[in-house]
Amino acid sequence: MHRMQGWVGRKDRQAVAVDAVVHSDDGAATPVRLTDISDEGCRIEADRDFRIGQQVQIAIPDIGRVSAQIRWALMGSAGAKFLDDQPEA
Repeated sequence: MHRMQGWVGRKDRQAVAVDAVVHSDDGAATPVRLTDISDEGCRIEADRDFRIGQQVQIAIPDIGRVSAQIRWALMGSAGAKFLDDQPEA
């Protein structure tokens, strides 16, 4: 795949349809759907908007809570990069 100048590469992600919950620092818990995932991050589809740079916890079934940072955001979707801490069971 040819990338445009300035594009930051990432690992390819697997298409999924996983219901999860995003926990924000303000205490909000938002039901979301993950539509793709890799060991480095995921795409989030939601009825709310996220802010670029926002740090969240994503509760993913069979994995637990993982810390992530929103790297891009559009109306109704966002891309998150998983942070280096370990998932909470």
